[in-house]
Amino acid sequence: MNLELIKELDYFDIHSNLGLCFDGIDEFSNYSIAYSNNVKDYFYNFITNIKAKTKNEFDKIILDAIPKMNNKNREIIIAVLPYFGEIYNNKEVFFDNTYKLVSKEVWQIYDDLVNIKNINTNCNLNIKLEKTENMKLYAKEMLEAYQTGDNKDPYGSLDSEYKKIYENYKEEKSEYKNEFYFIKIDNKIIGVTSCVYDNKIFGIYGLAIKKEYRKKGFGKETIKKQLEMCKNKNLKLAFLQTEEEYYPADIYRKLGFKDVCIKYYYKKI
Repeated sequence: MNLELIKELDYFDIHSNLGLCFDGIDEFSNYSIAYSNNVKDYFYNFITNIKAKTKNEFDKIILDAIPKMNNKNREIIIAVLPYFGEIYNNKEVFFDNTYKLVSKEVWQIYDDLVNIKNINTNCNLNIKLEKTENMKLYAKEMLEAYQTGDNKDPYGSLDSEYKKIYENYKEEKSEYKNEFYFIKIDNKIIGVTSCVYDNKIFGIYGLAIKKEYRKKGFGKETIKKQLEMCKNKNLKLAFLQTEEEYYPADIYRKLGFKDVCIKYYYKKI
């Protein structure tokens, strides 16, 4: 397991999202809190970067963090990655029966960019990725693609605050570049996707196909086109996240993405 790569991806993931969903990171001596002022779900509000070698040290950190999360009116969620050492390797010790596992987020990378043309998507129609700055329409189409009401869809209950965030999004000067795309067939929007990148990593985010257009290879073809964007920008690594035990994770693996790690989210009961 490449811990340095995981650290780099973690830094990229949090900081590339500042200004979109994360509003800030409060850093303390032995832990950090990443948070959103609007979105309330645990993907954007959690305690992280915990430095503890024993359960006693860990418990003291969480006890210190609880009032800080309460002040933000957020649940007590702890996000855990492999470079946390003992905490990650002995989760059953640190997260006893006073915690509940709420999510397993698998991180995947694609680095075989010379062989993108060999990816078979089984898509018989020509799809187009149309870059947009019409964020009000993007927000509307994103919610329609995500909120399917299907319990097999991990994002079926997406926080409605996301719509406001995307509607009001204004790009700020940063080392990270955000781009938003409509996925189209015959000039009809069938889904959305976006990418965030710097001079090393190309992050694929927010890919959603409307329910009536799924299982036709459109999502796979979208990923293929985004990998081509990555290659054309002379970047060596594409990165995405999805929920383990849901169908997208296996689809990405079949396309050639490799698992880097699982990020665990635990809720303090």
